Amino acid sequence: MSLAAKYRILTILAPLWSIGDAWAAGEPRSLQQLRHTAWTVREGAPPEIWALAQSRDGYLWLGTGSGLYRFDGARFDKFRPFPREHLPSLNVNSLLATRTGDLWIGFASGAVARLRAGHLTTFDLGIPSVPVLALAEDRAGMIWAVLGEDNRGGVARFHRGRWQMLDRRHGVAAGAATSVVAASDGAIWIAVGGELAVLRPGAVRFARVPASASERPQLRQAPDGAIWLSTGARPGLQRIAGSAAGERQTWVQPPRTANPRAESMLFDRRGGLWGTYGSGGVFRLGLGWIGGALLPNGVRERFGVERGLTSNLANPILEDREGNIWVGTNLGLDQFRETSAVVATGLPTDSRNGYRIAPGPAGAMLVTTNEALFLASPGRTAQKLGRLPRRPLILHTDALARVWIGTDRTLGIWSGTTVRDVPLPWRKPTPFALVEETPGRICVSSPNGAFCRKNDRWEPEPRLATTGNPPTQLLRDGTGRTWIAEGDRIELIEGRTRRAFSARKDLALGTVVVIAVRGSHVYAGGDFGLARFDGTRFVTLRSDVHPFLSRTAGIVETAAGDLWLNTAGGVVRIAKVDIEEAFAHPSRPLKARVFDRDDGMPGVAQQDSWSQTAIEASDGRLWFLTRVGVAWIDPDQLFFNRLPPPVIIKSLTAGGRTYSGEAPVRLPKGTSNLQIAYTATSLSVPSRVQFRYQLEGIDDGWVDAGARREAFYTGLAPGSYRFRLMAANEDGVWNRQGATLAFEIPPTFVQSWAFRLLCGLGALLILWLLYRLRLRAAAHRIRARMAERMGERERIARELHDTLLQSVQTLTLHVQVAVEDLPQNTPERAKLESALNRADRAISEGRDRVRDLRTQLDPDGIVEILAGIVAEQGFDPAMAVRIQANGDIRPLGQIALDEIVRIVGEAVANVRQHANATQLRIDIRFARPFTIRLSDDGAGIPAPVLDCGRKAGHYGLQGMRERARKLRGTLAIRAPAGGGTELVLTIPAHVAYARRSGSRWSAWRDRLPRLFNARLWRRLAASRHITID
Repeated sequence: MSLAAKYRILTILAPLWSIGDAWAAGEPRSLQQLRHTAWTVREGAPPEIWALAQSRDGYLWLGTGSGLYRFDGARFDKFRPFPREHLPSLNVNSLLATRTGDLWIGFASGAVARLRAGHLTTFDLGIPSVPVLALAEDRAGMIWAVLGEDNRGGVARFHRGRWQMLDRRHGVAAGAATSVVAASDGAIWIAVGGELAVLRPGAVRFARVPASASERPQLRQAPDGAIWLSTGARPGLQRIAGSAAGERQTWVQPPRTANPRAESMLFDRRGGLWGTYGSGGVFRLGLGWIGGALLPNGVRERFGVERGLTSNLANPILEDREGNIWVGTNLGLDQFRETSAVVATGLPTDSRNGYRIAPGPAGAMLVTTNEALFLASPGRTAQKLGRLPRRPLILHTDALARVWIGTDRTLGIWSGTTVRDVPLPWRKPTPFALVEETPGRICVSSPNGAFCRKNDRWEPEPRLATTGNPPTQLLRDGTGRTWIAEGDRIELIEGRTRRAFSARKDLALGTVVVIAVRGSHVYAGGDFGLARFDGTRFVTLRSDVHPFLSRTAGIVETAAGDLWLNTAGGVVRIAKVDIEEAFAHPSRPLKARVFDRDDGMPGVAQQDSWSQTAIEASDGRLWFLTRVGVAWIDPDQLFFNRLPPPVIIKSLTAGGRTYSGEAPVRLPKGTSNLQIAYTATSLSVPSRVQFRYQLEGIDDGWVDAGARREAFYTGLAPGSYRFRLMAANEDGVWNRQGATLAFEIPPTFVQSWAFRLLCGLGALLILWLLYRLRLRAAAHRIRARMAERMGERERIARELHDTLLQSVQTLTLHVQVAVEDLPQNTPERAKLESALNRADRAISEGRDRVRDLRTQLDPDGIVEILAGIVAEQGFDPAMAVRIQANGDIRPLGQIALDEIVRIVGEAVANVRQHANATQLRIDIRFARPFTIRLSDDGAGIPAPVLDCGRKAGHYGLQGMRERARKLRGTLAIRAPAGGGTELVLTIPAHVAYARRSGSRWSAWRDRLPRLFNARLWRRLAASRHITID
């Protein structure tokens, strides 16, 4: 192209550059560019909304014809007073949220109520059936109210705990009052009786302002201090300059409507003037600072049902603490808010063929849609530049500012009004890709071949040829390398070298949709995620790990290093530091911010594009293509909500009863399951509010509840609990102070400590009974074994008597007969007689042993038995022997008695043979367990014998211990410090004692003869110098 032709094209586009500069100046967004959300009866909103207010806890309160409601962004709750409190009327006309947290409510009945800490107090203003139309709070905290209907009404103020009606003595005209404003300078402005009046700070009377205030006038103060007035007497809005009477007044015409009077007005924080019509919806006037005053700048907009407003019958309007604008209508509630993403207005939203986009002049963008070319820029409606002859697939602005437009059949250059065709080097219609290899040098590639245009002629370029599939992207990076996207693969052309990358080489993207380059970074996006070239291979972040990367169709890396993606999940922003971490560890969670419809995006990424769906403008804004519109985001002016949301625990429900969450709760006994409802009054994007809660003592840590606004607990034990809650707004700003609710579950009787103690005692009793049963069973087994042994002894005794003793006796008789036949005094006779004498002694001893086998000791006579054992030892008469019994004497078991006697007999024999003692003491203790203690003052047992447990070659001590173990007892032998020996035999009671039977009297009755018999043993012991106690 000649220089003259290039100059002509630049001349054509130059005015567009100047337009772009004006558009980029930063005008406020239009109503159409704000995010609008509507709640109707289907979404739970009440109809007939006449008043709006936001209380200090963040609730949006709605005064309606059917009662008072509050809204937390997710749910509408109708206000229900406490018992014995009631609203004087369901028709609420006005609301005021004060700085102290009170909510004042004006009713159509003429009454006023104050809601403080959940409790309602009602006041009567004395003018029945006249609605309270407006409420205001002045700098001193005084509450003002205006009442009006027809010609009735007036002005009242709340002073020292009561309401006072004002009259002409205070400078207030008679008649209906419709509006009141508490100005920032302390003045009170009222519209009453067709007049406008003001009470200046320090004044005691209202002063009339010369302005027409008839037909339900409305007042509002602007940020510059001026008072604005709207009446039905004259269409438009009147600005009273400087808020002073008699000063210059300005009339402003809002957008025309059938009823031009504003029902309500609002100045937002940006200085814009909003208003509502009685039948025309919402309007907004643009204002600008001129000479220190806010004056109209000519921008007038209207928003009605045709754009989605719930109803054109709009009344109250409010700006909340987060900057959202709320409008109440007779059919629902509407919200307007600014978002990070802004939809370009003026473009068709039903683009059948999708959009194509390319950089335009001074931050503006060239956009093709259907068969037209538009110039879109922030702050202005897109301008249609002209029609296109065919469906565009390619839009490209080259380095010479030429605009190239390609279809599957043609390639052309936009001339300013039409497209000048540039014939393609092939005839068959084929999709192709375009790249600017060097400034002004355009190359195309398709299955028909690759060509570059030079000197207005196409020349073959085999280096750019594809393998047969239509290329979707053709891109040249800053180092001179060319990248070609073809199906599911990417080819890199570097000089004469050509490399291919596919799923076999870590490019697991499926169909490659887009390639983008920034500096040394080369990115690729496709069906299954995002990839980056590290110099030798592609590293892929897959969408199955990071779902928001699915179908990445647009990629922009900003100068700051952040990465912006246009995907099937919305627009994704990844900070620079997170990008590096992600590609270093692709399987780790990726921190990203997703912008979707809640952020102003009209839809998700356009999915059939043959070009980028994300592009950066020269002013730094990022533009994104979706199927239903084009939007832009300014990375330097992202909307970020820095206000932590107020956190509220609404209620606790248990056992079918609901308790308020504002105070500690004492639940009924036996409660184990409960439900806690909570909320956070972040009204901008309530669906993104995140919650965490913890029930101390139950939850080990914070529970991430997501957007859920209820907590459920089951199986709670009695005790005191503390529920803690915190929340974050849509931008992750946490209210970590949160809210708490303490509640107590009293125990039932079966859950009390007394019942547990009783259960513990019962368990111990059961264990004791089981122990007793086991002891009884063990004793029974021992007695059974002992009885078996006694039976065996009796059998042995009978056998000895009937066999051995009888046979020996018979034999001795035969020998005796033979001896009688021998002569006297012969040696043989003498020997035989001596043998007979020994045989008689053996028979006598055998009979004694048989008698011993059959003999059973007296179980009640342990003292007498031991005394007999001592007497049999034949101690020196000078030796003092003392036997003492302690406790309640009880009969011993026969088997146990037999073993005890043998153990004690062995011990007494040892004293007789080895101790050389002068004293012997035997203490018998009838207790649990049964104990016998023997002690003497003799020589004692040598230490080696005590350590070993027995003397070498002797088994007396060992036998004593074995007998004790048979009785499940213990035998302890020790040497006291004063000398001598002490032996302690301990036997469990259930083994030692005989089983009791019958009554206690029967036991004593049976014991008396034995006690009498014991006296004989004591006399015997006395003759042997034995003391028995």
